[in-house]
Amino acid sequence: MKNGAANMVKKHIQMIMNWLYLIRKGMMVQKWSIAVFHADDIIVSAKILYDMNLDIPTLQASNVTDVQAEFVADPFIIKHDLQFFMFFEVMNKASGRGEIAVATSLDGSKWDYQQVVMREPFHLSYPQIFKVKDEIFMIPETAETNRVLLYKAKQFPTHWEKACELLNGQFLDPSIVEYAGRLWIFAGTAERNLHLFVSENLEGPWIEHPASPIIRNDHSISRPGGRIIVSGDHLYRYTQDCYLYYGSSVKVFKVNVLSESEYEEEEVSQVMSGTHKDSDWRRDGMHHIDQLKINDHQWLVAVDGHMFKKSNYFAWKLDRMIAKAFS
Repeated sequence: MKNGAANMVKKHIQMIMNWLYLIRKGMMVQKWSIAVFHADDIIVSAKILYDMNLDIPTLQASNVTDVQAEFVADPFIIKHDLQFFMFFEVMNKASGRGEIAVATSLDGSKWDYQQVVMREPFHLSYPQIFKVKDEIFMIPETAETNRVLLYKAKQFPTHWEKACELLNGQFLDPSIVEYAGRLWIFAGTAERNLHLFVSENLEGPWIEHPASPIIRNDHSISRPGGRIIVSGDHLYRYTQDCYLYYGSSVKVFKVNVLSESEYEEEEVSQVMSGTHKDSDWRRDGMHHIDQLKINDHQWLVAVDGHMFKKSNYFAWKLDRMIAKAFS
């Protein structure tokens, strides 16, 4: 009992010290935005992305019209009924949580924000959208619930319902892919591990791979950074490099062996990072990529990036309180 009380006092002291630090130094807030573009290659090189004219993001917080958004991030694209739909995280200032919104496009170049389509009493992000036969599903990150949840479109794209629980555990950015007649989920953890699960059916049962965790205690290659791409006999796995700080850059790995008993991969390259240009929306880092194959020689690619902005803690807190009062 005494130890518990002492630990509680220590936590309160640490909290007060953190507040005092934020008040004195200010806080660095990550402002995330999204860009969408067409590419000719399956892997977009870091140089091509750096040189590309992406001075103005395709979608940013100011484009969100139905809630007061702090930022937008984690885009995933799907084509349905001759139209493109992009689902992404909106950080709602009023709730202080991530919610899932959608934007639409007829050509993949001009995008129109629509609305928030999913909100829960817990944080949502990383809304991987995919089709199974004629049905559309989504696996967002729901780590706060200590579960990986599957959602099914009841009325696409605006109405969703929980279908089932896929995994139990606090998994980050779960990424699903179909390969070799089975379904696979790659999922990170706060412990810097990357876990791998396999199933013959979407709703399970899901079994952890015997080699899992396939990455252990490595902040630079363990957290998924976007949809896993299938090309011929190989998979390409994107991963966030969070070694320096969260949202620093993205690397790509080529999976050479994936079976029920074996897993082997090799690093290909770094594909995204900050530009370090003073006023660039992606100045300080990038951490997510999604690709949709348009035809044999063209991909529609969505990425996000951020810049740090210094903010007074009280001003930031007041801004959220005002947003909540008028939501």
